[in-house]
Amino acid sequence: MLPAPPAYAGGVKSLTRRQLESRKAQAVRFTRDVLDDPDRADEIEDELLEDYAERKRIKLANPTGVRKMPAPTRRELLERIEELEGQNEDLQSKLDEIADLVAPEEDEGNEDEDEGE
Repeated sequence: MLPAPPAYAGGVKSLTRRQLESRKAQAVRFTRDVLDDPDRADEIEDELLEDYAERKRIKLANPTGVRKMPAPTRRELLERIEELEGQNEDLQSKLDEIADLVAPEEDEGNEDEDEGE
């Protein structure tokens, strides 16, 4: 049986994301340079920070930033704007067609009244 880890907050050490990222980077360098195991170093490097923390029995002190949505790039936003503008033009064309179907009946009635005067 493994000895219990040192007593920290609830038996689990608590680190910030930045501290944990630093510790993980050190583990990658140590595994690659000292243990001379580049494959294992790559595995550690590719591991999600949350999984690394769980495996090392470390609690993230500031987990609120854990699941950030990826922010779209400027290019992606411009493409989306262009796409939406195209859709708006299509919808406006349909509205104009509908208005043309409805409006001529009213205009024809007005023209007859104008001619009769």
